[in-house]
Amino acid sequence: MTELGSLTIKDVMSSSVAFVRRDDKISDIISKMSADGIHELPVVDGENTIGIVTYNTLLKKKNFPLTAKAEAVMQSFPQLSEWDPLMHGIQSMIDSGLKDLPVLRNGKLIGIVYRKDMLPILTDTKELGGRSVSEVMTPKPESVREDDDVKQAQSIMRGLDEKNLPVVDSNGRIVGVIGMKDIIRTIWRPIKKPTQGAIGHQIYPMKIDVGSIMSRPPITIAPENTLKDAVDKMIKRDISTLFVIEDAKLVGVITPKDIIEQALGTQPSEGVYVQITGLEVEDPDIYDSLYAVIQKGMIRIAKFSDPNIFNVHVAMYHHEGLRSKYSVHARLTTTSNGMFFSKNTNWDIFKAMDDVLEVLEKEVKKQRGKSLSKRRKHKM
Repeated sequence: MTELGSLTIKDVMSSSVAFVRRDDKISDIISKMSADGIHELPVVDGENTIGIVTYNTLLKKKNFPLTAKAEAVMQSFPQLSEWDPLMHGIQSMIDSGLKDLPVLRNGKLIGIVYRKDMLPILTDTKELGGRSVSEVMTPKPESVREDDDVKQAQSIMRGLDEKNLPVVDSNGRIVGVIGMKDIIRTIWRPIKKPTQGAIGHQIYPMKIDVGSIMSRPPITIAPENTLKDAVDKMIKRDISTLFVIEDAKLVGVITPKDIIEQALGTQPSEGVYVQITGLEVEDPDIYDSLYAVIQKGMIRIAKFSDPNIFNVHVAMYHHEGLRSKYSVHARLTTTSNGMFFSKNTNWDIFKAMDDVLEVLEKEVKKQRGKSLSKRRKHKM
């Protein structure tokens, strides 16, 4: 098997690249994304690549004319060459939040790295080849019931920054899946004669049950299956989310993001990569204070393991006056002891973060103890 450290961008990039030009209209870009099933398109100007337009950016824009040009909504992207190490590309992908990355040679677009194309190569390496789904999946995912309101599912997805949610019955058995696209098709309608040039508007019909628009059957996998099994199924079914079941009950979820983060977590690093998403506040002091809390937690955890990646997603809800309740979901990837998860809810975001870190510290310490016990038994 290949070692991750020996792979370059050239090993995974595709030379067939769809792109748009800086003066292409937004309406044409949306049509191209829909027709090609692509969510991110590089923007070129002559021989130079000047930006990238993403589906997520278009969704977040409240109102803009369909006649607006690509240059009005494009964003910057990490600069990659074909000879860069693949691990550098993975780090850039995680840092930028992009799923696909353009590859340049002297500013000219020569290829693109699609996240989905990386997966078969990653799962055929020494570092990930023998990993099971249970080692990488996110356990105990959020779910909805068939009789829940579609707007509730939409709220959960936005809060967790997820595109799909499992639908379970009263016994915790998964019966379907609902996606953000299903919801958008149901509660959004195009404006036939937009006076302000908006793409569409949201309608609020009477309660619509999740079960009435969910997809079934859900695509599932067992925790003991390998990552290669998971990737093969994702590619065959053209999906990005697999639900993990054991004894017919939902126990986890696995996505391409989980796999590439696991790949990055296998490599030693000088510090801990920290990513905070979902927190929509403009006060930099809040971020500074959160990073201070996280830094102290990482120092404590480093006594028992080697933390590599710390992902945190913050959701705000239950607004009361000037106060909001915070839900903190965290995932810690370590180089030697795998992944750990924790979540907490509190009116005080700093207390919620501290409690999450305390749970992670206990779990890492427990796993460290188990590893030491196994070593002692092998020596006897």
